[in-house]
Amino acid sequence: MIYNIAIDDTELINILENDFPSFFSKLKIKNDLENNIFSKYFIYTEKSNIIGFINYYDLYDRFEISYIEVKEQFRNKKIGTKLLDHLIDIGKKRKIENITLEVNVNNKYAIKLYEKFDFKKVAIRKKYYDGIDGYLMERKMM
Repeated sequence: MIYNIAIDDTELINILENDFPSFFSKLKIKNDLENNIFSKYFIYTEKSNIIGFINYYDLYDRFEISYIEVKEQFRNKKIGTKLLDHLIDIGKKRKIENITLEVNVNNKYAIKLYEKFDFKKVAIRKKYYDGIDGYLMERKMM
């Protein structure tokens, strides 16, 4: 199941913080949801366990993916595909122009997934990831 996270979803926010501590703290998520009208989160769950999530920015006519993560033990089970499908469906309904993201040039699995969804490399961000280049990728929606 895929769920949006809102500011009053305290239990889900606590679980997200515990399950993905390298990405989030409870304070960061709450601050994001309270103070950044563009920041959105949704999670993928199985049997009440958060398996993965997307954090993206809804910027009027486009989306910008900030984070997409799936727990290591659940990778290669189409969870990332389901998360991206969901985001793209939202974008189609909203008639957004494009979706963008940055990805480490060495993250071959993620790049392969994004390319499967018609994301194209449009620029290189030099030394974007602690000295390692990143690709700016875009999926045109219209």
